[in-house]
Amino acid sequence: MRKALLIFLISLFIGFSSTLRELQDEITSLVERVSPSVVTIFVVREQKGVFPHFPFDFPFRFNKPFNRKERSLGSGVIVRYDEDKNIAYILTNAHVVKNAVRIIVKLDRHTERKGEVVGADSKTDIAVVKINVSGIENFKERVAKLGDSDKLKVGQIVFAIGNPFGLERTVTMGVISALRRSIGITQYENFIQTDAAINPGNSGGPLVNIEGEVIGINTAIIAGAQGLGFAIPINLAKWVMEQIITHGKVVRGWLGVTIQDITPDIAEAIGIKEGVLITNVLPDSPAEKAGLKVGDVIVEVNGKKIRDTRDLQFTIMKVKPGTEITLTVIRDGKPIKVKVKVGEYPEKESGAFGKTTPENLGLLLRDLTQKEKQQLGVEGGVVVEDVAPNSPAEYSGLQPGDVILKVNNRPVRNVREFYELIKRLKSEGKTRALLLVRRGDANIFITLELR
Repeated sequence: MRKALLIFLISLFIGFSSTLRELQDEITSLVERVSPSVVTIFVVREQKGVFPHFPFDFPFRFNKPFNRKERSLGSGVIVRYDEDKNIAYILTNAHVVKNAVRIIVKLDRHTERKGEVVGADSKTDIAVVKINVSGIENFKERVAKLGDSDKLKVGQIVFAIGNPFGLERTVTMGVISALRRSIGITQYENFIQTDAAINPGNSGGPLVNIEGEVIGINTAIIAGAQGLGFAIPINLAKWVMEQIITHGKVVRGWLGVTIQDITPDIAEAIGIKEGVLITNVLPDSPAEKAGLKVGDVIVEVNGKKIRDTRDLQFTIMKVKPGTEITLTVIRDGKPIKVKVKVGEYPEKESGAFGKTTPENLGLLLRDLTQKEKQQLGVEGGVVVEDVAPNSPAEYSGLQPGDVILKVNNRPVRNVREFYELIKRLKSEGKTRALLLVRRGDANIFITLELR
């Protein structure tokens, strides 16, 4: 009996060991297939600033401008090859190549190419870089296979490949911890959360499934945390890439409304559990022209159910400007159909920003609601709804969702007071304003250049 048990245990161990070896062989084979598509991106960027006067006063005064060269690195993944032109396209993060004046793409130990930014989209943190690959043999084999991020499930095994701290083609392994995450670093967020280790330098590298398919672009970590990495779903990255390659920029659909999710309290009050509540309608926007009103609840777009703000945001984003869509809206407790001709999301200095952002700051603001004031424990403040690209607001680091509480230590109760204080500072010859901002659960100070 003992002999039979011993034989059974030995055979079980041998079988288990064999299974482990097979798993190990599969993983090493996967890494060998995918690694040639992963590149290191070296960036030289120009940082602009001004030399301060001494001694400092408050707010600080600055004069002579200066430029400083800064070097950094990130990762990227080869996703397309134009054989006729000998050009390869690389997906990476917008923050990796931001303000770049020179880009070098390292493909392996002996191969480097000069990179050129085709386009970058700060709203999703995706950028496309192209390189000339003449003289590189069998380049087709370096192009990564892309998966379908809409089919991902929590618990699936994934691998992050990149260049953390310059350690080329480092591989880490984990699982998909969560989907549809929003962490407040970009405007359009639908992140894959993973516990596969992601570190500085991994940004722009691929998140890969067990089939060797790229299912995400690694983009962020939460500082001080462990096992909290985030990747942009590859389907979103592919859509942004196609827009950039085709148009040189991302062309998005636009309604011209500010919106919020339906909380349990709101659901109880209005009797609707899913949908998106309109909190503001911008003047001369497609929404205003269609007759949408504050308080309307959007529950469907062309028959597709809308659960929350993310659903509406991503659905409208992908609608070609000029297309007429049908919204199902709950107004005064009754469903109605509203036809809207979708506009194009305004770029910087467009009519939307010109009309809603006085003082040329690049800010789209709204007043705090009474409920938000109670939640934050404040008497007043203004919410940053959007930030125009290449504006003083973007350069300052302000982000959508920030709440501005004070300007130069003076409380701000609403949007009108905010701009009155800004005008006063400019009339006094000030070139910067010091803002007290609530971001998440913390207060921070941000300096905003006044133009």
